[in-house]
Amino acid sequence: MRVLHRAGLSLLIASTAILPLTTNPYEIHAATAVKAAATSTTVTTLKAFNLGGSSSARVSNVQFMYGSNEKTVYFTVSVYNGGTKDLDFSDYWLELWTKSGSKYTITMNETDAKKTKVVAKTTQEYRFTATVNANVTVTDLKFKLVKWDFSQPNYTRSLGEVAIPTNYNLTVPTATGRVLRLDGKQISTILPRAQFVVIGGQLESSLTYRITNYSNQSIDLSTLNYYIKRSGGTMNKLSVDSGSETTLLPGTSKELQLYGTLPISKIDPNMQLIVTSTDATTKTEIPFATYAMKPVDQNSIYVKAGAIGKLTIDGMAVNTKIRDTYYDQDGDTQLVSMYLNYTNTGKSSVTLPTYSYYVMTSTGALYPAKTSSSSTAVELSTGIAKEQYLQFDLPSTASTSTLKLVIRKTSEENKKGFVTGLFMIPAKSANQNSSNTAINYYTKQGMFEFSLTRGERLPWGEQDLINAVVTVRNTQLGMKSLPNLKATLLLNGYQVADANVKLIKTDSSVALNGGDYTNYIISTKVPYTYTSNDMTVVLSEVDSDGGTGSTPIGRFQLSSSMMEPPTLKTTETMDIKEIGRKSSLKINQVHTYTDEDEDTKVLYAEFDYSNLETRLANLPNLQAYFKTKDGGYIQGTFLNIDDKVSPSKKGLVAVSAQFPIDYDLTDVELWIGQGITEAAFTPAKGTADAFVNAYKFTLPFEDTTVQQEAFEDLEINPYTLSMEKFSPSLEDAYKIRIDFEYDLEKSTTYEKVAGTHQLVIELQDGDNKYEQVLNIDGSNSELKLGEDIDSSVAFEDSKLSGIIFRAFTINVYDSFNGHKKLLATKKLNTAMTNG
Repeated sequence: MRVLHRAGLSLLIASTAILPLTTNPYEIHAATAVKAAATSTTVTTLKAFNLGGSSSARVSNVQFMYGSNEKTVYFTVSVYNGGTKDLDFSDYWLELWTKSGSKYTITMNETDAKKTKVVAKTTQEYRFTATVNANVTVTDLKFKLVKWDFSQPNYTRSLGEVAIPTNYNLTVPTATGRVLRLDGKQISTILPRAQFVVIGGQLESSLTYRITNYSNQSIDLSTLNYYIKRSGGTMNKLSVDSGSETTLLPGTSKELQLYGTLPISKIDPNMQLIVTSTDATTKTEIPFATYAMKPVDQNSIYVKAGAIGKLTIDGMAVNTKIRDTYYDQDGDTQLVSMYLNYTNTGKSSVTLPTYSYYVMTSTGALYPAKTSSSSTAVELSTGIAKEQYLQFDLPSTASTSTLKLVIRKTSEENKKGFVTGLFMIPAKSANQNSSNTAINYYTKQGMFEFSLTRGERLPWGEQDLINAVVTVRNTQLGMKSLPNLKATLLLNGYQVADANVKLIKTDSSVALNGGDYTNYIISTKVPYTYTSNDMTVVLSEVDSDGGTGSTPIGRFQLSSSMMEPPTLKTTETMDIKEIGRKSSLKINQVHTYTDEDEDTKVLYAEFDYSNLETRLANLPNLQAYFKTKDGGYIQGTFLNIDDKVSPSKKGLVAVSAQFPIDYDLTDVELWIGQGITEAAFTPAKGTADAFVNAYKFTLPFEDTTVQQEAFEDLEINPYTLSMEKFSPSLEDAYKIRIDFEYDLEKSTTYEKVAGTHQLVIELQDGDNKYEQVLNIDGSNSELKLGEDIDSSVAFEDSKLSGIIFRAFTINVYDSFNGHKKLLATKKLNTAMTNG
């Protein structure tokens, strides 16, 4: 016997566990919950050790924890002192044996080891632990109690032994409650539901565990841990969703959702739930209950199509139903979308948790919803239904006959989350259409006509813009003040948060004369992966007296086929007609500039931009995107004009974007619209955060003509350049100078020009190239406006030695943003002066 001396005691130290009982534990079946003790079933109680007089000690609540090649047994000894004086339990020690004669070392919980005295007429509990062979079962064990007795030859006396009978069951039966003690506090526990479902090739568990606090003290639920034990003893820890409150007040109950993923694909019929508590002093886990579980029948796990399922949110029951489902085809992708209806049937409002939604096919493949969640929390008021619109992309080969909806509750701490809802997805629903005809609406001032004239989906960074243009027309005589409008936007039935919808007035008018009209633009941003273009606009008139009420005007719907910007031919103009912004834009040419050193190229489109106002005015700020033939969008840099332009005069503007040098730019489209900043048109020098009223420009064919020998009328818009009389000469052994004469003319077509170009003169000597960059038309520019102007460029390098005795080439380029386009090429040699 190993004797340890601690705090003046001589005893075998015993440790750990757990929820001992001072009275017999009892079980309560789920059908009667945990209320009526009259229906309880008594748990097998082990025989007590007689300590003399009315005092006794009883072993209870024997539990196992499982390792790879061993088990740890936990049990509690309840010592009752029936005498009139303190009982010193340090005079006793317990021994753990198997019925076959093997003895195991036991350890007493460190905290309990300090409580040696048992006060008269009270019960003290001591928790113990021991490591035993993996094959030992609970009915193999027996306990012996020994007391110091110096009248005996070996100074000890056996007080007897207690064997665990064959009918002893440490497992709480399926769906049966058990009253236990947790740190001296009486609680009732029950595992009423155990659900398992195979998702993604793994078994996902969702267990409901209910605890009732029968004590007069609060219980910290965060100290509890939960494990599923499988056949063979393998244990998998579960996570717990207990809500924001982890303290269980006296006299209250709480249902905890336990969840986890098991690395198996079939239900193990012998699985058990083991619940442990964490010792406050030693920080070790102590099992206090083991529960048998009967998994929910697999045929009843999923809510049937069209039926109502129930989710529990913060203790409130929320009826949940898939209202309508739509199946569409988009090339090689099947689009599955649905409305999910939530109705709070509880007595107080709750906030819809963060849910992730998946469609699961009959093969078990999972596809996440592509619908972005609202930026604000969804409040579910009692009795008021709220809906979410969900959309999923499936491959065309996926079977949609038996689709299922999987709802996961997620959080920042747990991205994967756990399954909280399983629904069979209904078959295709009947299509529902909204009106797209003009609506006549009467205000206090008279009647206005409202119509939805166009819609568009435009790229913008990592998002897409969805815009709708609403026209308001005064169809009667006389001037009328415009109503105060509010626009609600629904994308395939999913309402966009009001804070994310911009209502943009396209002009400054506040009233309309008879027959006049004005336009409003409704705009929002969505992730570019959002796959539907269908849009519904609901218009309302907001109370003019400053109240929060509104009156519905009507609703419109645009189908995806109406969301493409209009296409303009190369001969057509983009006309901006709003008051104070009247202007037109016409494409005149395109260029491709390259940078072979960086393996990049720039696509450049040039436009005439005319002011159609009768006053000096800023031309509207424009934004642009290039759309490639493979569906990609590349934002272009639009060179807007910052200064005002005179009436009927033009500005020269351009759009450019950089691409890899081998990028296929055939069939590229150029989308151009008006810049928007904070729900207003972007000022001339402003920075846009969106754009609207876009048009698709068909790009003209690029003129790639390269002049040979004669450098005449080289166009670098708005300049025209001619060069002649090239004459090379050596300045020293490694430096050559090229003299030439040039004419430079500037077109009077444009009052303002956006952006600058440069002229690059390149000397090519075999594989060696040298260049000089010349600025055009400025106070410090190398090239000035005029005729018959003499100029020269020089090139110096050791490799140029002897160049005067061999032929070489002069190339002239238009340069933009570090990229070049060849305009002309000419061979020079020393045999003659070239000119």
